[in-house]
Amino acid sequence: MEETRPLVPKSKSGNVKASLYRHAWRRAVALSLIYQNKGNKELDKRYQLIALELSSKYDAVAPENLYGTVRLELGGEAFERVIRFELQQLLPDDLKETKSRPLACISIGTCDQGRVYVGQTVGPPELRWAQHRMLSTGPFKDGEKYVAWGVLEREVHPTKLNEREAYYIGYYDAYRSGYNETTGNDWVAYQRGQADRAKISRPSG
Repeated sequence: MEETRPLVPKSKSGNVKASLYRHAWRRAVALSLIYQNKGNKELDKRYQLIALELSSKYDAVAPENLYGTVRLELGGEAFERVIRFELQQLLPDDLKETKSRPLACISIGTCDQGRVYVGQTVGPPELRWAQHRMLSTGPFKDGEKYVAWGVLEREVHPTKLNEREAYYIGYYDAYRSGYNETTGNDWVAYQRGQADRAKISRPSG
């Protein structure tokens, strides 16, 4: 827990122990998210158990406010900083690259049932994947727990993101049979993706 201390925001209540447990819990949850997105179920489970233990320790010393006990929460800038910190430890080269130029890419997530979600992002895709799981959006919105992630195209020019995203939504049929709620922001590209999908699924001969 001591290695967490430099990242811990100053406690407004003066309850240093609660602040340490809260931040260590966020780190454990962040690592669980990251390892799940990397497909490492063993480490994902390990950090889930650590997060559960830290949650119990926090509850024992949790501060009070006008609304009662201050509960553990996810989200916000603090949690995003934790995600970025953990990614820096695990994928330093990727994050160094984003400091010199934006990393724009198109990614795809596939749940255990084979339904897909296509998305675009500027910055480390792992951070966006973690946000989807944290907020139960994208392929996590129906209660899915394990999603296989991958990058379809890297180094996409920001002006091309909408076109490439819409194309892959069509190509993978992510709107009609997947998790995307729209066809994207480029109808022509979506139709082109649908047409290419039809070509590969059409019986030969």
